[in-house]
Amino acid sequence: MLHAPERVRATRGRHRKSRAAGPAGAVTAGIAASALAVATYAATTTGGPAEQAAATVGETDPALAAEAVGTLTTTTGSEVGKVFSQVRQTRANQGAAALSMSTELSSSGADAVRSAAKAIAKQKKEAAEKRAAEQRAAEEAAAEQRAAEQRAAEEAAAAERRAAEQAASRSSQRQAPVQSAPVSSGDARSIARSMLASFGWGDDQWGCLDSLWMRESGWNHTAMNPSSGAYGIPQSLPGSKMASAGADWQTNPATQIQWGLGYISGRYGSPCGAWAHSQSVGWY
Repeated sequence: MLHAPERVRATRGRHRKSRAAGPAGAVTAGIAASALAVATYAATTTGGPAEQAAATVGETDPALAAEAVGTLTTTTGSEVGKVFSQVRQTRANQGAAALSMSTELSSSGADAVRSAAKAIAKQKKEAAEKRAAEQRAAEEAAAEQRAAEQRAAEEAAAAERRAAEQAASRSSQRQAPVQSAPVSSGDARSIARSMLASFGWGDDQWGCLDSLWMRESGWNHTAMNPSSGAYGIPQSLPGSKMASAGADWQTNPATQIQWGLGYISGRYGSPCGAWAHSQSVGWY
């Protein structure tokens, strides 16, 4: 019969055998070998004892660690350490290469971004300059249009003034005063009274006509109102209206009276109608 320690050892031996067999045992051995190599490398590079390495590997698999470390030599540990050193250097080199590549890519990306930004800024500047040029051209065209319209308006006004001056000149030439013998107010009144019948009025209208034109002009055929410019015995406004009765309207009382009686007839019907209106509002 086995004692307890012996049973434990036997059990451990059987456990090791079963674990070392098959795929699962291969995986476990690989893990232990890796841990052993790490621990060995640490022991050989730092000068630690084999027991420290065994303890480190034992954390993964105590059974495998005991056997592996038991057969570990200084030469084997050194070789393993070199291998891991090379692996670490290779990974370091790969990391440096990846970092360099990342830096290059970052630099290239930054250059691309800067180039794109410059291109966009250039396009915006060109577009702004184009809009400014178009606006200036539109403003200049509008200014030229306004100037042309202003010149046209000034030329039209000047032409209108010249036409008015020419018309006034021709009118003054046609209506130039004709020298005639002085006519007394008595003669003008006699002429007017004699014309009443030709308009269908009786002598009863004479008093109204006499009062009306006495108030207006005092029967003076050259009378002119300084405020309004009304002229002659009937105070025609303007005086040139009397030209319809004769070209000598400025100097001939008979021409003025003929026009004045026609105006009264057409507007008020009779001299008394005109006189009543004059008394009511102050003019006829």
